[in-house]
Amino acid sequence: MNIKLKRLFIIISIILGTSIFINTNAYAIQDSVIVGDFPRDIDFDPILDNLYVPNYESGTVSVIDATNMIIKDTIIINEGNSHPTKIVVDENRHQIFVSDKISGILTVINGVNEEEISSIKIGKSLWELDINKNNGKLYVSDLIKNEIIVINTENFKVIKTIPFNSSPWDVKINQNTNKIYIAAGTSEIIYVIDSNTDNVVNTINPGMKPWGLSINEKNGILYSSSWDSNTISAMDIKNGQIIYEIPVLPGVGQITTNQNNGITVIVNEQSNELYLLDEHSRQFQTITILNSPQSIITSPFSNTIFVTNPLSNSVSSVSYNYEYSALTPLIENVISDKDSVSDELLLEVINGISNIPQREDFDTNMISGLLQNIGITGEFDGNGIAQILLEDYDEKKELQPKTVQVPS
Repeated sequence: MNIKLKRLFIIISIILGTSIFINTNAYAIQDSVIVGDFPRDIDFDPILDNLYVPNYESGTVSVIDATNMIIKDTIIINEGNSHPTKIVVDENRHQIFVSDKISGILTVINGVNEEEISSIKIGKSLWELDINKNNGKLYVSDLIKNEIIVINTENFKVIKTIPFNSSPWDVKINQNTNKIYIAAGTSEIIYVIDSNTDNVVNTINPGMKPWGLSINEKNGILYSSSWDSNTISAMDIKNGQIIYEIPVLPGVGQITTNQNNGITVIVNEQSNELYLLDEHSRQFQTITILNSPQSIITSPFSNTIFVTNPLSNSVSSVSYNYEYSALTPLIENVISDKDSVSDELLLEVINGISNIPQREDFDTNMISGLLQNIGITGEFDGNGIAQILLEDYDEKKELQPKTVQVPS
């Protein structure tokens, strides 16, 4: 075996050994706490260290100490004559907004003293909601009226209603761009709203009937799930094009992304599992949950996921193992300074390997194809992915000034 081949096998071994998690399944529940009847959603105020959980059948919101996983308070909504459904926290003002699917009432709670501020009937069947932290606008979906209701969170007045042709099931805001993404669950459409004008400016076809949405603001990826689909669509948020599809089992509803570390968590209610994707959308862990998980939120400060379990009337905290490390320095330590052009090409190809989503799908043919396409001969089968990587490398090199070294 020649020196270059040895180096390449070392590199591949490092990548496969330290960065690929093949179907890693773990049971990692740290703690759980009993809340009200049928906890349907969850959100987190990291400053107050409080979790807020609307209990759909109890007419209450549970306040949980996120560190110790103990109940701090139980807030009765509308004297218990309510069905608190979905929840969102404005951590800047420490205000909690709760929708009601049955009455169409929006309830506002003061997170500091945990008292109800206001209850306003704004629709017929309120569902999902999200808040724009830049301008304070709250966006609430109405499943019966097929519209998004825009609320001024200073005075709780309706600013505007935005009509749609189908039910808006999920609402997610890109805080970097002030764009709102609406999953129309009964059609194959994601609507894009400009929060400055509150007008629809674009539509995206995710290739499925979208139920859940999440935005990874670190890498500009929009994720879309569908309950009966066996894939998650990952789309370029700039142009709405599907970049790749992530295989999952049917039963996926909610998705959430930790914007600090780029970790995305997908909850599957039917298989009782959490799928964890890293900042490059590669699945690195699957965690089994015993109690039919439904809604999730991640802690921005730790590797912790908080999960509601409606069938057991509980909320669990789940830990996961993940530590971000760039592969390039590790690879560069293995590659020598000799044969700079060839090593640069090697590095480009290996970095291409490391950035391919769903790396657990790697097989011998793929690795062999990569070897053959960089000029290492032997009993290897060709592979189209390797050729694409090489063509991409050549294109980048051609675009560079001839006096400047091509970046790896």
